[in-house]
Amino acid sequence: MKSLMISFLSLVLLIMISPDDVQGQNYLAQQWKQGLSGTKLTNYSGSAISSNSTLTVLELCSNGRYRYYKEGSWSVPGQAGGASQNTVTGYWNIEAKMGNAYITYKTDQGESGYFPIYLLNNGKVSIGGAAFGVQQNAARCY
Repeated sequence: MKSLMISFLSLVLLIMISPDDVQGQNYLAQQWKQGLSGTKLTNYSGSAISSNSTLTVLELCSNGRYRYYKEGSWSVPGQAGGASQNTVTGYWNIEAKMGNAYITYKTDQGESGYFPIYLLNNGKVSIGGAAFGVQQNAARCY
C-alpha cells in the first residue's frame, strides 16, 4: 500500500503537465498503468434505511485483462426484496489527455468506453466519480 501511495503521489505532481506535453502525457499514463496493474479495486455502498446495498469489484490484471463484478440487493421491510449480479470481462488500458488520466475498456462483447480516474486524499482512487479502495497484487487474473 505504501509503494502504491508513493506512485500515486508522483502522479499528483504530474497534474501540472501542459496539455501540449506529449511526453508528459505518456509518462502520466505509464505511472497510472504501473500503479493499477494487478490491483483489486472495491467500492461498497449501502443504506440502512431502505436496506439497499451494492458491491462493485474491479480487478485490473497486468496482462491487460479486467474483470468487473457488481452485485446489488434491496429490500423493503414487510414488502419485497431482490438481488442482482453482473460480471463483465475484457481489456483495459490507461490514456492521458489534457493533463488528465482515463481508464479505457473494451468488453469481450465489443463495447468500449472510458472513465476519468483521480487519486483521492484518503488514498482511494476515483473511477468515474466512484471511490474505490485499492489492494495491490490482489487481482485474480486469467
